[in-house]
Amino acid sequence: MSKTNVGLFGFTGTVGSAVLSPLIDAHKDDKINLIILHRESSDLSKIPSNANVEKRLVYLDESGVEKTKSAVGDLDVVISTVSGGGIASQTYLVKSLEGSKKLKTFIPSDFGVNWTKKEYETPSLAPIAQKEDIVKLAKESNVPTTSVRVGIFDLFFLGYKFLGTDVKNNKVEVYRDALKYQLRITSLGYLGYALSQLVQSPSKIANKTITLYDYAPTGQEIVDILSKINNKPADVVEYTDERYEEDQKDTFAAIAAGIRKRWGTNEWNNEEGQVEKVEVEGWKGESLGELVKRYA
Repeated sequence: MSKTNVGLFGFTGTVGSAVLSPLIDAHKDDKINLIILHRESSDLSKIPSNANVEKRLVYLDESGVEKTKSAVGDLDVVISTVSGGGIASQTYLVKSLEGSKKLKTFIPSDFGVNWTKKEYETPSLAPIAQKEDIVKLAKESNVPTTSVRVGIFDLFFLGYKFLGTDVKNNKVEVYRDALKYQLRITSLGYLGYALSQLVQSPSKIANKTITLYDYAPTGQEIVDILSKINNKPADVVEYTDERYEEDQKDTFAAIAAGIRKRWGTNEWNNEEGQVEKVEVEGWKGESLGELVKRYA
């Protein structure tokens, strides 16, 4: 059986760097054939010298579509992890993939929660809505697409204190009933591993929306872990509806508020309905307690 040709566009950044290493491992194990897609300005020194992967130039503007078609024409899977200004540039990647006879699925840069149509209309969440526009364009162009949704990344929750939880200062912020409801946490290691496995059978995930997360503790379980690590009861601080409304004015705060709301109300789905949680075998992760302790 021939190996899956996997193109990766965006190999730096939070998601890109998390995905790159497991894909290189799968490439070295002869399970996939990894091709790095890059712009002229990309810093290719970020690719390990012993990776032994092919690198191809892509031109993500209107004049470069035909050149990029040649670069991606033999790919079975294309993964994009770009962020910021790179989100819109995926428009030309989609145009280059349109009509491909080889492509099994395109995984655009999504890697967020299941946002609702109302949330997409929030001005501060315009960058998030832009991601959905790319998915819509891909579907309209008959490009097979896999939208990958996640919980909050472990780095954001524990390292950046994105939801107000502070391990060192022994504090957990909770919205409404977050103490009894589960928070979906996706470790970056698991995300990378899962994608490296799923792309080996791309037809199984084509034209689907899936979600990947490897931890789902209740708020109380998080409180208990912090209390144990710090040898004293953790402070539980209420995140109010007033703060939720105030946070809608800023993009990052609004994203965090949206995740807080899902955690505190246990409403993780949107108009698409129940999104399939895919379980990937073979992952050997650490316990939540071990993970949290690394941030103490």
